Amino acid sequence: MPRTAPGLSLIIGSRNEGEYLRRTVEGAFALTPPEGGLECSLYDDASSDGSTGFCDEPHWRQHRDQGTLRLQRGAARIGVSRGRRQGTVGCRSEVLVFLDAHLDFPQSDLWVKVQEHFRNPACDLLGIDCYDSRNDASTAGSIYSSKRLCHLNPAWVRLQSEALVDVAVPFVNGGFFAIRRHVYERLEGFPDFLEEWGHEDRFLSMLAGLCGYHCRVDQSLRVGHLYKDAFDEREGLTLPEPIVDPMPIDGVELPEFVFRHADAASQGVSTMLMNSLRCGAVLYSAEVAEQMHEQLRFDFGAQMVEAALLLLLQEKHQLEALMHRVGLGAEQRDRQMVDFFQRFRPVLPMLDEAELHATAPLQDAQQALKRVRQLPLALASLHPPDADHYRTARLYREALFCFQLQRHEEATRLLAEMLTIDPDYLPAICLLCVNLRAVERREGERFWLQRGAEIIERHRGQAGPGPIGAFHPASLNPYLRHLYWPEADRMIWAALADLEERAGQPSAAVGWLLKLLDQSPEDRGVKEQLLRLIQPTS
Repeated sequence: MPRTAPGLSLIIGSRNEGEYLRRTVEGAFALTPPEGGLECSLYDDASSDGSTGFCDEPHWRQHRDQGTLRLQRGAARIGVSRGRRQGTVGCRSEVLVFLDAHLDFPQSDLWVKVQEHFRNPACDLLGIDCYDSRNDASTAGSIYSSKRLCHLNPAWVRLQSEALVDVAVPFVNGGFFAIRRHVYERLEGFPDFLEEWGHEDRFLSMLAGLCGYHCRVDQSLRVGHLYKDAFDEREGLTLPEPIVDPMPIDGVELPEFVFRHADAASQGVSTMLMNSLRCGAVLYSAEVAEQMHEQLRFDFGAQMVEAALLLLLQEKHQLEALMHRVGLGAEQRDRQMVDFFQRFRPVLPMLDEAELHATAPLQDAQQALKRVRQLPLALASLHPPDADHYRTARLYREALFCFQLQRHEEATRLLAEMLTIDPDYLPAICLLCVNLRAVERREGERFWLQRGAEIIERHRGQAGPGPIGAFHPASLNPYLRHLYWPEADRMIWAALADLEERAGQPSAAVGWLLKLLDQSPEDRGVKEQLLRLIQPTS
C-alpha cells in the first residue's frame, strides 16, 4: 500500500563533496518541515572520498529504514544531469527540489515558504537567492541568465538593487531548482543526453518555458552556495560498493530508455561542445542554431565543430523523439522560441552576442554593416567588464565593415570611440592606423603607431619576442574571440620606420628596423632598407 506522499522531495547529487555533503543533508533536515514532511534522495556519483559514509550511522540508517532518506551510490560516474535524473527515481512529492551538495540554510522556514509558492498555479518552477557562502555576495535583484547561446557562460543580469519576489524569469539556477513533479515528468526530467556537468539547469528551464510552463523567482528566500573554483577528483582509490535503497512504487516515473551517444572521444571532440549542440538541436530554430554553431567555431575551431555536427547527426533522431514526446514539433518549437526570446530579451545578452558573431563571416560588407548597426551599442543586461567588452566589440565590427567599404572617416570615428573604452586593444589600433593613413592624417597615424609600440613593449616579457599571434594579452576580447592582427608588432614597427624615413629622420627609422631585424635576421627587405638608410647614396 503506498505511503502518504511527503510535502517536498529533496534530490541531492554529489561527487567527492567531503564534509560539505553531510553538512548540507543535516542542514536540510534541521529546518522546519513542510506540511507532509520531507524525503531526501541522495545520489552518490561514484565518489572516491567516502563522503556518503555517514549514511550508515545509526541516526541516518533510521532515516533510510523509514524512507525519509534514500541513498543510491553509482558504480561509475554518470555526470550531474544524469545523476539528478537517477536521483528522482522513487521521489513521491508533488514538488521536487534539486539541491547542490554544498549549501547553507539561514532561514528556518525555507521549506514552508517553498511549499507556499507551489500553491500558486502560476508557479511551475522556482528559483531563490543562491548567495556565495564564501563572501555573502548575493544574487538578489539579479536574474540567472546566459551570455551565450551555447549555455557555456552563465550570467546574473542585474535588474534592481533589492530582492526580486514572485518575478517571471527565463531560467532557474541549478544550485536550488524546484519544479512540480508532473511538469518534470512531462519534460522527462533532467536530460540523459548531457555528459559531465553544465547546461542542465538552463536546458530544463527553457524547455519548460517552450512547453508553456512558468519559471518564477523569490529572492527573499535564500541558501548559501559554495561557488567552487575547483572540484576534488581522487584517482586510484577503491570505490565503495554500489548501493540502491528500496524504491517506492508510487514515485517519479521516467522513460527507461538509454540515450546512445555518438563516439565523440574517438574523434577528439569535446564533450562540452557536444552538450551545447544537443541543447541547441532541441531548443533552437535552425537559424538560431547556426548562430550558436558560429559561436562554437570561434571557441573550438571550425574543424572540431564540423566533426561534432557529423556526430550530432547520429543522435538527431533521439533528440527529435524527445521533442515529439514532450509535445514540441519543430514548427511549434520555433514559434515558442520566438515568443520566449521576445518576452525575456532584456535579460538575454546571448541573443545580441550571437547576432554580433553572425556578422563576422558575411562576405557582403554592406549587408554586414546594416546588420551590425541594428544591434544596440550597449547592453543593459551586462555588468562591467562584460558590458565594456561587448560595446568595444560592437564598435569594432561596425568600424571594420566601414573600412571594407572605404568609409574611412566613419571607421576612424568609431575606432577612436572604441579606444576610449579599451585604449590598449591592438587590433583596433592597427585598423585605426590603416584608416588614418588612407585619409592622410599622418600625425594621428604616428600617435597611434607609437601608442601601439608602447603596448607591445609593455607585454613583451609576458608575450615573448613575437611576431605577435593569437592570444596576445592586448588582443583579447570575449566578444571578439580569436580575433587578432597578425604580426601587429612588425606592422607597427615597419610603419614607424617608413614614417621616420619620409620625415627625414633616418636614425629614428633605423631603430625600428633593428627591432624587425632582431626578429627576422634574414629578412632581405628589411636589410635593404636598413642599408639604404645607413649608407645613403651621394
